[in-house]
Amino acid sequence: MWVILVLDYLGTAAFAVSGALKGVRKGMDVFGVAVLATVTAIGGGTIRDALLAKGIFWLRDPVYVPLSVAVALAVFALYRVVQRTERGLLLFDAVGLGVFTAIGALKAWQADTGLVGVVTMGCLTGVGGGMLRDVLARDVPVVLREEIYASASLAGALAFWALMKLHASEAAAICVAAALTIAIRILSIALRWHLPRREPDATNPP
Repeated sequence: MWVILVLDYLGTAAFAVSGALKGVRKGMDVFGVAVLATVTAIGGGTIRDALLAKGIFWLRDPVYVPLSVAVALAVFALYRVVQRTERGLLLFDAVGLGVFTAIGALKAWQADTGLVGVVTMGCLTGVGGGMLRDVLARDVPVVLREEIYASASLAGALAFWALMKLHASEAAAICVAAALTIAIRILSIALRWHLPRREPDATNPP
């Protein structure tokens, strides 16, 4: 289905931008930026396909890796222009999160995994690449902070499962799941929503 393919490429490009921006901001050279962008773009889907015992998607379709590298090179060359948008990283990351959550949920649904499988694979596809990006960049992964990140992905994947149970079309379920995930993530940034956390005890450090 062309809608799914277009969304998949969109998510790949969005996450590649996210990874490339972080790579430049971390002072990486052009090779490091390309690697970080590619890992961010294909990491979550690679883990998903391995767990579902399916052929790794980017080994079957030669578009994903060159697309990620091309986006990384463009960001590296035009960084002074891109950086003017202070929240560019967060915006592109939100788009990638939403699209990949929906694609991951679809793959799990097609593999007949049930509710837990759909939600887990959707979330893993959405956050996996970003987690690898943050680890390689020596940051605490955003999914482990108090921000609304994995929660947005979980909501989108659950919405996908519910719509499919209501016999919605795959295209409609994907679009709703992606839009819901993106909306929750962007609203959480704009309104400073976050999950509760407990401050460490200063008198008893770890």
